[in-house]
Amino acid sequence: MEHKDSDVVYEGQIADDRTSTSTEAGKIPTLNDLAASVKDVAQRTGDVINKATESIGKAIDSALSARDHVVMVRVNDEALRKIEALAESGIFKSRSEAAAFLISEGVKAQSALFKRIEEKIDQIERLRSELKTIVDEQHAG
Repeated sequence: MEHKDSDVVYEGQIADDRTSTSTEAGKIPTLNDLAASVKDVAQRTGDVINKATESIGKAIDSALSARDHVVMVRVNDEALRKIEALAESGIFKSRSEAAAFLISEGVKAQSALFKRIEEKIDQIERLRSELKTIVDEQHAG
């Protein structure tokens, strides 16, 4: 069998639009079958990217909402490069927005740690209150 330049050689056999369109075991997929598979993968990849972009967009909106407090912070060279990259990419309008986003995401990522810290702070406050009560009772008596 002679093949043309436009034919595709698939595992030693020629596949072109004239071959069976079935992709069952033992059948050679056609170019249309392969194109459909590539299109399906591209569609699924696009869906995943869209969902990720939507998720990132929501995270950005959440991080940037109600930014009422100013915090001066010093960062190392690597952190500054990352913050500047986010600002230069156009994802954020400024280094301040990029830093606020990273801080917000860091707080979310460490939520279990912050929960434990808050529990310990509550314990400390209860103990301080108890100590104040003890001192007040000593002065009153």
